[in-house]
Amino acid sequence: MSMIEQILEAVNDMPPFPQVVNKAMQVLAEPGYNVSDLVDIIKVDQAITANLLKLCNSAYFGLPRKVSSLKEAVVYLGSTQIRQLLLSGAAFKLYGKQNDGYTFFADELWRHALATAIMAQVLHRHLKLKLDVNTVFTAALLHDIGKVVLSTFVSEKFVAIERIVEAGEKSFQEAEKEILGCDHAEIGGRVAEKWEFPADIVAAIRYHHDPTGVPRPYRLLTELVALSNNLAVIVGYGTGVDGLACRAQGQLLKSLRVENKDLEKLIVLFHEDMEKTFDMIN
Repeated sequence: MSMIEQILEAVNDMPPFPQVVNKAMQVLAEPGYNVSDLVDIIKVDQAITANLLKLCNSAYFGLPRKVSSLKEAVVYLGSTQIRQLLLSGAAFKLYGKQNDGYTFFADELWRHALATAIMAQVLHRHLKLKLDVNTVFTAALLHDIGKVVLSTFVSEKFVAIERIVEAGEKSFQEAEKEILGCDHAEIGGRVAEKWEFPADIVAAIRYHHDPTGVPRPYRLLTELVALSNNLAVIVGYGTGVDGLACRAQGQLLKSLRVENKDLEKLIVLFHEDMEKTFDMIN
């Protein structure tokens, strides 16, 4: 069996994305969603229920009394915190599997994914983009999920990929494709398809290193994820040698109409949101 065949088989072996989280995201995406509907979905997962109650009663919120009702916790937390907690918990389990490839530094991969999602959220808010914030956060958080699949196959080839990138002639994903026969963005798109994610999230994951190749209806989301990925690397949440190969950032800034003068403000807002999110997750 060829390496590419083994990689595609590994995609099929990926565990399903948690259905509780998927269903909760669908409810949260509805304008004026029914809290009872969300509670009915979440309550079947004891771990998620316990985490929401634990967060609600933590010093982070500092409520004057203990909350013991899931419904009350959902109301207190609000959609933003619930979304971040649900998706971050699901993604952490996926990114956190350590081996000798990309996930040798699993914590670094996870932090980069979260930083990209928070950056995308900040840009989405600043630019007032007509995109669903749940979709934005999900696509950005899972943009590198292909690395989880490729990690095992990279363990013996990573040095070769590093050398190609450090030579400065090819991007990280071009080096991946040369050595492995595919790149992590392409494999990430296949994983998202397996999980039956919406087409715009699949496209944003698949083309986050090359937004010019994405079908036009998905261009805005893909460009947002691509720019967020690059900016996350610049502010220190990179994933090693692939951080050397961020291309077309100027074009992305122009396309999304992000002024250079606004970048400093956006980065300050990012650090504030990132710190709050880490505090909440912890």
